[in-house]
Amino acid sequence: MEPALALISLLGLAALSQGRRWGWSLSTLASLGYVGFFWQIQLPGQAFLSLVYAVTQAWGWRADPVFRSQPRALWFLLAVPPLALVLQQGLTPMDAWLTAAALITQGLTAQKVSQVWRLWLVIDLASAAFYAQQGAYYTAALYGILAAVAESAHRTWVTKGGC
Repeated sequence: MEPALALISLLGLAALSQGRRWGWSLSTLASLGYVGFFWQIQLPGQAFLSLVYAVTQAWGWRADPVFRSQPRALWFLLAVPPLALVLQQGLTPMDAWLTAAALITQGLTAQKVSQVWRLWLVIDLASAAFYAQQGAYYTAALYGILAAVAESAHRTWVTKGGC
């Protein structure tokens, strides 16, 4: 199941990088599949996060695809530590911190805050290491690729003056 989900995720990412709207459908399908996968390997925070990804991908269909510089929005990152501490009541510490950071960053992404790309780089690299530690090697590789995509997006927005 995991290799198929990683492949569907990559196909969705490839389609989205080419501006193909059907990539959102593949990405949503993969996110929903990851809900079950993460639940199966006992990572409930990551399962919930995948469900959030599936729901928020609806924002990808919005007409305005342009990310804008919104530095004040980064104040929402102050919510990560308290959220992670609350989540640690039912999750392992790493699962809680990754879930908290990704939830807040996903909200910023849905609002098309251009500064999110470096945040995703850090979250994706930490997630790749975490998934490798859990034995989810295909997913770890997927998140390594997502980190590279985040860095590429960051460079794109820096050259456009969006960050």
